[in-house]
Amino acid sequence: MDMHFSRRQALQTIGGGAALGVLAGCGMKAGALSVSESYAKSAKKHPWTLGWRSTPARDLATPDMKLVSGKIPKGLSGTFYRNGPALFERDGVRLEHWFDGDGMVHAYNIDDGNVSHTGRMVRTGKYEREEKAGRFMVSAFGTKIENPAPITGPDDVNTANTSVLPIGGELLALWEGGSAYRLDDTTLETIGSKTWAAELKGMPFSAHPKIETDGSVWNFGQDVFGKRMLIYKISARGKLTGMHLMKNVPGGMVHDFCMTKRHLIFVVPSFQAVQKADTFIGMFKWLPQESQRVIVVEKDNLDNRREFELPPGFQFHYGNAWEDTSGDIRFSVCTGDSGFIETGARAVMRGETFNVSPARLAHIVLRKNGSAEISSALSDRATHEFPQFNARVQGTNARYLYTVGDNHKNQVGQMSMLKHDLESGKITSHNYGKHSIVEEHLFIPRPGGVREDDGWLIGTTLYLKTKATRLNILNAARLEDGPVAVFELSYAVPLGFHGAWKGA
Repeated sequence: MDMHFSRRQALQTIGGGAALGVLAGCGMKAGALSVSESYAKSAKKHPWTLGWRSTPARDLATPDMKLVSGKIPKGLSGTFYRNGPALFERDGVRLEHWFDGDGMVHAYNIDDGNVSHTGRMVRTGKYEREEKAGRFMVSAFGTKIENPAPITGPDDVNTANTSVLPIGGELLALWEGGSAYRLDDTTLETIGSKTWAAELKGMPFSAHPKIETDGSVWNFGQDVFGKRMLIYKISARGKLTGMHLMKNVPGGMVHDFCMTKRHLIFVVPSFQAVQKADTFIGMFKWLPQESQRVIVVEKDNLDNRREFELPPGFQFHYGNAWEDTSGDIRFSVCTGDSGFIETGARAVMRGETFNVSPARLAHIVLRKNGSAEISSALSDRATHEFPQFNARVQGTNARYLYTVGDNHKNQVGQMSMLKHDLESGKITSHNYGKHSIVEEHLFIPRPGGVREDDGWLIGTTLYLKTKATRLNILNAARLEDGPVAVFELSYAVPLGFHGAWKGA
């Protein structure tokens, strides 16, 4: 096992595909069905596979979505953006990992009681080259492509498929390891890659920026192989106001981070790059005996750094973080192991169900004396994912947190939105039912609202009965009452990852 391979070596092995054969790389046995064959066979029997079917068109438009029930609440007006993988097949080849699909951004515009929908593929350099060639040309996060084109940097494989950020009059389509892509925030037409400064061209700008109450943005870009992390500070107008190179960051896969009023918190998981492989994910290995490293830096002095250790684990997403009067830092996280990213996200591409450890909602404390612990963890109603809270209480000891939960039986996905009362421990919820797969819901504060839960949850579901995507609006204070409004497209869009809200 090579613990010290470089970023250049990583690009070479992915581009050349020399480290592992294709059958070894995807875990297939000789004579087994291909990914395409397995998915096609399953799709004939299992409606849930619709969530991992390619988009029905490169560009989509519905000027007036069908109202299924209810009405849009007074005061809710703006655009709900979504992003996610949407193109999974070219020239008879189906991608092997969910995270590999080229990104499609959606805009649900809510205005005067109506909802319109626009969806467009992000025209990255990778996408345009492959459209012209009619085939996949580069190996990706989890798929080895035969006879790949050479790659010179992360943007050669940039799918822009993970999240979005409205800022500075534009909409940015975000990915883990490369540049953000600039989009027109109304038409969703791709403008081009975003360069924050000449010396930062092509540098990674991750998919989970954190927004201060004044609209300014913190984000990071990780160089896993160089064990470095670049921290960005962006003004509300979309201008770079500061950057900091943080060294000696262990090579674990960091997807998200959290922040208090004074600190940024990065958790390096026990899923770390320690070996050569022909895909990016193949370079990582689950290390069940390896503690997680927590790095805390001060916003006003990014050189001021503290480190903590947590038990082994891996997580995608964090909730709120805050500091108590004693100086201890506390935050929430949906944590587990690497089972989904290594196994589950491959199984869905084959149309197969899977059994991995569920993510639990955990609450962490980093003590002023240098110790750290999981203060509590919730296993009930797992898998917990996509934590959300009222951004107005960011950095404070907030009472409420919202997650997706309640796994389906005998199919993939979750079917409920959960509201966690962190003071009482009570969970209230809305269960969309066995025919729905629930995606991330955002918390939108009600204009002029005073209570922490005074607002709406807005999010999409895949409704299997009609084979269509639905947009749902719920009262965040009373999830148990069900949606106050439901709108439906005439088609299904692939299940995605993250979104953002821009008020009118």
